[in-house]
Amino acid sequence: VDYLLMAFAPWGWVLVVGRTIAGITSANMAVGTAYVTDITPEGERAKRFGLMGAMMGIGFIVGPILGGVLGTWWLRSPFVAAAILNGLNLLVALLVLPESRPGTGDRLSWKALNPLAPLVWLWEFKPLLPLVVVNVVFGLIAAVPGTIWVLYTADRFGWDAAAIGVSISLFGVCMAASQALLTGFFSKHFGDLWTIFLGVAFDALAYLLMGLADQGWMGFAVTPLFALGGIAQPALQSLCTSKVGADKQGELAGVLTSLGSLASVAGPVLCTALYFSTRTVWPGAVWAVGAGLYLLAAPLLLTVRSPRAVPA
Repeated sequence: VDYLLMAFAPWGWVLVVGRTIAGITSANMAVGTAYVTDITPEGERAKRFGLMGAMMGIGFIVGPILGGVLGTWWLRSPFVAAAILNGLNLLVALLVLPESRPGTGDRLSWKALNPLAPLVWLWEFKPLLPLVVVNVVFGLIAAVPGTIWVLYTADRFGWDAAAIGVSISLFGVCMAASQALLTGFFSKHFGDLWTIFLGVAFDALAYLLMGLADQGWMGFAVTPLFALGGIAQPALQSLCTSKVGADKQGELAGVLTSLGSLASVAGPVLCTALYFSTRTVWPGAVWAVGAGLYLLAAPLLLTVRSPRAVPA
């Protein structure tokens, strides 16, 4: 409905309404995460979350290409294509996907719909708080390349649109391969917590090198380090799920997704302001700040213990 509305929108404000609907319905990602948790043994979750991240990464590579090609044919056709793909997803969910956790059948109360209730539950469940804060910090750090990659590479390396496009595609391919193939390996051999530390180390190094880079080839050279850093997020998701019981996985996924969305709102604003305020002094300062934020995450991760802790 959202994409069809935007496809045939006669005025600009209708597009805003469509994006509002898209925001309201984006909670399906939290449900999808909870579904994967339900059907996956605890020791395999990091691998499955990595696979999910890889598939989304492939979507972010193919989607813009598909949208660009369709957009040259008819300006509104990318929205129609998105509506069709969503319709196919709906049919798969209705006809193919089995239920992972049947509902209790209890009557839904207004109290259960209170959007602040999960935050209260989270605050009362102290073992999970450090991991949730780390998740928000990761979201803020991820906003750096997502926000300034085009600006930075054009300013620092003089890249044109073609070079930037190739770099983004290479980044996406490497990230998808890393999350799909390496997350499970590292989690199996080192555990989720140490996989997070390894991912943080790789990513922090990539951020520092990107901030110091002054030649175009260096921007391509650090891409594998960024990709190796991508193993941290799926491992963090897996570690979070191990801290709550089976009946709270949906609530946990909702909280993580909501706080991550808030970070994705604040992150680009902060990154853009920092970049333009330091661009004439040191263009790479924003990358150094991103690496420095990992120093906030490390002490919080050190407070995490491996034994499972299930809330009452």
